[in-house]
Amino acid sequence: MNRIENYGVYQNNRYERTAQNKKENVKTNKADKTDKNSMAQLSSRAKKLLEELKKKYGNMDFMVADYENEEEASAYLSRGTKEYSVLIEPELLEEMAADEESKEKYLGKLDEATDQLAKMKDKLGDKKSEVVHMGVSIGKDGKLSYFAELEKMSAKQREHIEKTRERNREEKASAAKKESPDRGKRTRVTADSTGELLEKIYTVDWSKVQTEGEKGNGNRFECSI
Repeated sequence: MNRIENYGVYQNNRYERTAQNKKENVKTNKADKTDKNSMAQLSSRAKKLLEELKKKYGNMDFMVADYENEEEASAYLSRGTKEYSVLIEPELLEEMAADEESKEKYLGKLDEATDQLAKMKDKLGDKKSEVVHMGVSIGKDGKLSYFAELEKMSAKQREHIEKTRERNREEKASAAKKESPDRGKRTRVTADSTGELLEKIYTVDWSKVQTEGEKGNGNRFECSI
């Protein structure tokens, strides 16, 4: 009887994991399409401003897209490859492109936000190695939300990366992680301030976060905290 019950629990868990993986993949595909549509619908002056921002802030990845909640916003932000990611809603970018005063106002907010993130880095302590990416989203109402993507590697994964670096020091750590048979854990945290973000980084319960392998093939993102 216990074997039958255990099998039933296993099947339910398996079904729930499969459903969650499909849900996350749908969100990712939706984000891809929304991102492309948002860029295509921008006015020429908004596109010009976007290019200006990319040149001015060389350490930032700028993304323009509509989003409904923090989970969708962090899915966009996690795509960044530079020091920081910045997500701006199309309506706000158009407003900045049309009005110089508005542009200066929000660029001031952006400068302040990235300055706060830089200061927060100095307070990370032993958590610094877990933070792989940070960013900020600016909504059409001007509200700022902060984001951090975290990764906790297993001992085997770290060992694999070190061995790979020794064989070829030009090979990036990201490539080594991709090849590793022992996948680590990833999650994201979002907050309304860098103080709150720092607190959430320190209180992540890694025992409740699934490994990349457990989340299933093709699933990149863990739900925000």
